[in-house]
Amino acid sequence: MYINKTISLRVILGFAWKNLFIFTILATLVCIAYLHYGIKQIAIPFLPLGTLGTAVAILLGFRNNSAYDRFWEARKIWGGIVNTSRSFARQVTTFVTTQFTQGDITEENAETLQKELVYRHLAWLNALRLHLRREDLLNETCWYELIHFISEEELKEINLKQNKPTQLNQLQGERLQYARSVGLIDDFRHMELDRSLNVMYDLQGKCERIKNTPLPRQYAFFTKVFVWIFVCLLPFGFVDILHWMTIPLAVLVSWIFTVLEQVGHYTEDPFSNGINDIPMTSMCRTIEIDLREQLKETELPKPLRAVNGVLM
Repeated sequence: MYINKTISLRVILGFAWKNLFIFTILATLVCIAYLHYGIKQIAIPFLPLGTLGTAVAILLGFRNNSAYDRFWEARKIWGGIVNTSRSFARQVTTFVTTQFTQGDITEENAETLQKELVYRHLAWLNALRLHLRREDLLNETCWYELIHFISEEELKEINLKQNKPTQLNQLQGERLQYARSVGLIDDFRHMELDRSLNVMYDLQGKCERIKNTPLPRQYAFFTKVFVWIFVCLLPFGFVDILHWMTIPLAVLVSWIFTVLEQVGHYTEDPFSNGINDIPMTSMCRTIEIDLREQLKETELPKPLRAVNGVLM
């Protein structure tokens, strides 16, 4: 996610230099044909062009608002994941105790299970991040990041599965059932922890809904088509009135419309692993620090910082 208040000229030019080049060439050719060669027939009345511009602006605003709604919903979902993660760690560290045991289960066994459950939850967070960003399509070994949180045997097991976050929560449920069977938690506390797992499944499903259901293609495709029709007609509507000033003004207006269209395009997928992405890597690290502190650990990783204004 880009977090700087301003965007550098280098980023802007890198984002739009091709369009600026196309608009400059088009506007220059129109001016040369009209003013130098006297081909007056290429000029079109500005009134219908202005009407078209108004319609395109309304459509563009609707599309960009819909794209931002998707981004903001994704951010709220991950805010829920942060809160649920902290609650789950609190439940694990306070519910999983030896007070209900009747066998030879020791406090050391309870602490080991607490750490296992919390660390597997951290694996779930990072697996969800990789799953949503489709990073396995670029790097098949990305799942080995999870070796910091789960055993090699568990990693091999989930590597055979299609939806790895789902399988990690399944393993959590099985371990909670084990804790209940040996008396590390009672029935009521087991129900509360199981309810937290269900909340995580719900939040995961909401993320997958956004990822797997793109903005309707008719909005995305035809908005782009109409914007380009409008900007390509601009020099023909300006040249009779503005003459050579058509070039800078047509380029400016065209650039504004196409940039707005591209902003909507990049915003509609908040899990694309781009500069407009939800900063899931940073949020996973923040959650990791909080949860490991809840385990009373002191050797913690550092929070992630933005690089060139981008927080991943």
